[in-house]
Amino acid sequence: MAEALHKRILVVDDEEPIRTVCARMLERAGYAVETANSGDDALVLVEHHFFDLVLTDYRMPGLLNGVELGQAVRKQSPKTFLILMTAYPAIDTAVETLRMGANDYLIKPFDNAELLWCVQSCFNKRAAA
Repeated sequence: MAEALHKRILVVDDEEPIRTVCARMLERAGYAVETANSGDDALVLVEHHFFDLVLTDYRMPGLLNGVELGQAVRKQSPKTFLILMTAYPAIDTAVETLRMGANDYLIKPFDNAELLWCVQSCFNKRAAA
């Protein structure tokens, strides 16, 4: 996982335990991780730093939900991968996130292996291109 050390990931979720668990899992896998507790805070980070991947919750308080944050990330940094996660899965939500340009959609609760597979599959797509 030496290549993971060069990948920067932003984890965005208004629930601190989810943010912390995701960040720890990704850090243990060798990724450099930053966190934000809202779409608004995440957007400030994205405007000032490049992230290889943004993992964001779909529903969050504040001005930007996950889809709106994803749209802003796409505009600011089109090469950044996006993964949206939700505890309220629905076909409309999945379709909306994929239409907006998300690379994947995770349903909470997910396990460590599922998160790491999802993240690695994004980076594998770039390596194969």
